[in-house]
Amino acid sequence: MQTIHIDIEESKLEILLNIIKNLKDDVIKSYSVSPKINEMVEEDAFFYKRKERLEKLHQDVISGEMPMYDLDSSMDELIKELKS
Repeated sequence: MQTIHIDIEESKLEILLNIIKNLKDDVIKSYSVSPKINEMVEEDAFFYKRKERLEKLHQDVISGEMPMYDLDSSMDELIKELKS
């Protein structure tokens, strides 16, 4: 028996799983899905918690729940204030 490891983007995982499920029964004995472990993640106990918070923040920004500041206009205001 042979083992194959495949690195795939998380967004495309369902496509690959669908392909695997539709193969003949005798082609694949078993399969499992696991996240790729990075050495930095192993050393950082709070990686997944921060990742979750950043993903939530990203969604809040996209949805408009979290306001974004316009850096250009903020800098223009700061420059005006410093000049006066």
